[in-house]
Amino acid sequence: MVDFQFFDSSESEKFSEIWNQISELRYRVYSDELKQYENNQQQVLVDPGKYFITCLDNQKLIGYVSLNPHSTSGFRISKYFSDEIMNENIFSNLVGDVETTYEVRALTVDPNFRGQKISEGLMIQVLNFLYRKGGTDIVAMGHIDVLGLYKKIGMEIFEKSSIFVGDAEFKLMHMDISEAIKKYNHLIEVDNSDDICYHGGASWDTSGFDFELRDSLIVADVLDSPFPPCPDALDIIRNQLERCCQESPPTHSEELVNTISNVRNVDKDDIIVSSGSSSLMFSCLPRLLDMNSKVLILSPMYGEYEHILKHVIGCEITIFPLFEDQGFIIDSKDLVSISREHDAVILVNPNSPTGVYSDAIKNIVLEINDTDFSSKCKFIWVDETYIDYVDESESLEGLVSDVDNLIICKSMSKCYALSGLRVAYIVSQKSNYLRKYIPPWSVSLPAQLAAISALNNPDYYQNKYRIIHFEREKLSQGLTDIGFKVFPGVANFLLTTLPIDSNYSSSSFITESRNLGLFVRDAENMGVTLTNKSVRFAIRSSEENNRMLSLVRKIIMKDQ
Repeated sequence: MVDFQFFDSSESEKFSEIWNQISELRYRVYSDELKQYENNQQQVLVDPGKYFITCLDNQKLIGYVSLNPHSTSGFRISKYFSDEIMNENIFSNLVGDVETTYEVRALTVDPNFRGQKISEGLMIQVLNFLYRKGGTDIVAMGHIDVLGLYKKIGMEIFEKSSIFVGDAEFKLMHMDISEAIKKYNHLIEVDNSDDICYHGGASWDTSGFDFELRDSLIVADVLDSPFPPCPDALDIIRNQLERCCQESPPTHSEELVNTISNVRNVDKDDIIVSSGSSSLMFSCLPRLLDMNSKVLILSPMYGEYEHILKHVIGCEITIFPLFEDQGFIIDSKDLVSISREHDAVILVNPNSPTGVYSDAIKNIVLEINDTDFSSKCKFIWVDETYIDYVDESESLEGLVSDVDNLIICKSMSKCYALSGLRVAYIVSQKSNYLRKYIPPWSVSLPAQLAAISALNNPDYYQNKYRIIHFEREKLSQGLTDIGFKVFPGVANFLLTTLPIDSNYSSSSFITESRNLGLFVRDAENMGVTLTNKSVRFAIRSSEENNRMLSLVRKIIMKDQ
């Protein structure tokens, strides 16, 4: 029975048997048959690809395809075709940009199995994989004898562009992934909805409002606080419960605005309050951008931004990728120069889902606005939802008075244990313009009362943050001991990669976890540089974290 299997080159030791078969098949085809490479005594030819999709017949390799994102080492085809040809045929035709473009390095089928639609099957798997990765384009050079196949699956062939490698002639090719998917959508799990942003919260489907059942679950797929709001917040709601239910709140959260101004030392005229950061994003971003806007965003990053930009506003997006092997650290120099070429840039600090805090954001903002350089950047949006978790962090709220294109978005949900009440605010010189798009009574009375109390009780929350830091490190060590690769973070969550010897994908691991009452987040689709082994864990209470580790250990041992 034919079976398709995916793996990353970093997993070559785990898949050593298949890996060796790939090297042998590549030698037979590209050295012996096509004479592209000289013969060698070992009769193996290692494929330098990043991602591999293999076709197996009873564990025997009969075909494979290797893929490289541009970030790996650029496009191989650029070594064979001039810049002029590449610009004319490839770069001018990209649907997305180079960071969402993947190169098919090798589509290879055992000579004994050709003519059995193996190549087409492999390419369908490629489309499925790249669709889930957020890929927009495929580039490749195709052997002249199989151009019919490439045309069939949706490749555009540039007939005038040829290159000879050994005895073989190749043509330059390009594919629009979205167009190719239309042909094979019955074979590809295509999300036809307009919403590309999944927020977690699947536990509600299990528990409903049965809170006794809910208490038995470990809800670690959303980043709600594991500790309660400060006592003053709870007390005032209890004492004014009837009033909280029956009375309309202050129209524009006037007292809450004054409290934010006093506590954060920012001008109250620069403050807008609404019911959560998502509400502010949906209200404000469409007023600052339009279909002609060009916006730079990070990846990985909170997915709501991409959803609004792409599906609500319809503007052009450029993805600035953050890479695992670089610790998901922002390259400040590159980010600044690219930002100046865009109408807007959106940053999240600390980042979600990576958990990385960048102390360079302030300098990045200032450098983008350096008057010695031309810039078309109209505004810089910095989301600081998790910044209070950072010891000695420097919120950029205080910079707003000096930088007229800076917008700071602050949620009070995660750090102040108010997720159920929904409170967030913006600090920006653009607030006078944006305020008219915020509906009256957008923040409920209990939310306003609780938020004021929370802001006036910093010592309570600082103590809770210290506990979060302790529990995060304990959970990190526990997951590491089980075999997970854990990326260091500063907030109330951990981004991880499943153990290298695990057969689970992130999706199948999530399914197994839910069967045991553990809800964690599949992180594969949270960034173009994340894999199908990426899982995010929220930090919960000490007791819940211990239970979480016990369940995770049980799931991983079941796999061995």
